[in-house]
Amino acid sequence: MALIFITLVLSLARPVNLFAAGDEEPTATPTPEEVAEEAIESETKGGEEITGQTPIYGGEPVYGGGVVSPKEGDFLVDKTVKNPATGDFVDHLGPTDPKYRPLDIVVFQIKVNNPNTEDISAIEAVDTLPDFVDFMTGPGSFDQDSRKLTFNVEDLKAGETREFEIKARVSHQSAFPEEKSVFCPVNIIEATLGEQTDRDESQFCIEKEMPAPQVPEAGAEQIILALLGTALSAGLILRKKSFI
Repeated sequence: MALIFITLVLSLARPVNLFAAGDEEPTATPTPEEVAEEAIESETKGGEEITGQTPIYGGEPVYGGGVVSPKEGDFLVDKTVKNPATGDFVDHLGPTDPKYRPLDIVVFQIKVNNPNTEDISAIEAVDTLPDFVDFMTGPGSFDQDSRKLTFNVEDLKAGETREFEIKARVSHQSAFPEEKSVFCPVNIIEATLGEQTDRDESQFCIEKEMPAPQVPEAGAEQIILALLGTALSAGLILRKKSFI
């Protein structure tokens, strides 16, 4: 009896737990200032602002969302070739696109862009012409042996884009191998500024002029038979008229 009384007293002395088994103590309600700080922290990652789950690094928009800022001293080179049918400059011309013919003039366009906030003093550009075209005009100096055109882009201001044009004539028909009728050379431009290098290229296609099919020359017998046929036809016509 005494044991039962002691057990009852101890159970009454314990604090009453108002939470079900497995529940945890409730956390304190955060203040508005704490909520704002947490929201700011979730919207940033490593000091890079996050907008719509797409990182923004500051600079030009890029494909797929976001923007990329070029490194200090970077520059961009773009190479295009003129479409012989439309006159528009395009990145490449494939075998199914309009083609150049022997002795046509191919026009290339080069754009050098400075996307930085600082000016660039000088960029060295080297354009390499492929086979089956002969250099005509362009900036700088052309080396016939290496087929390289070298020129400098000087004092390129921040945000400036400068354009250059190169013209080349397609070689004569006799310079092309006989086993192919269509050739697709590639023109390459490479520019250097210190340790920075950028490169671009343009493909275009040349189609040889196919000789027209030759009609076999008529032999002496065919000529005589043709003349006799003409004479007989003329005689029949005159005879028919005489009966009228």
